[in-house]
Amino acid sequence: MGTPRVAARHPAATFVAGFLFAVAAEDGAAAEYLVTANSNQTFTPASITIRQGDTIRFENAGGIHNVHADDDRFVCSIDCKSNNTPNGAPWSVVVKFDQPGTVGYYCDKHGGTQGGMRGVIRVIVDEVFANGFDP
Repeated sequence: MGTPRVAARHPAATFVAGFLFAVAAEDGAAAEYLVTANSNQTFTPASITIRQGDTIRFENAGGIHNVHADDDRFVCSIDCKSNNTPNGAPWSVVVKFDQPGTVGYYCDKHGGTQGGMRGVIRVIVDEVFANGFDP
């Protein structure tokens, strides 16, 4: 499973942030994860598992990119509405995932549904976590 975005520079702060995330996960609170579009035409992480209701912050870390879901549920760069074509600006967008399942995505400039710069998001139902399973 991917790691939620935590800005901590000290081990104690990292422990506290991890503890708070664990408590939030037990409460069913949504988490935000970070996926970056990189200058080497990859997404990091390329594969991530999140819970239903969580969000992913997609950020451009260098290059001309966007994120485009295989099923067209989102196409984003500067935003997810009118400015969604590949862009070289340092953009950042948040997408919420309410439905369980697998969502493939890619960069229109460097990939497609069959290969290139692409990633996958696995959205699992909260009950999986409630029963003690952590993928």
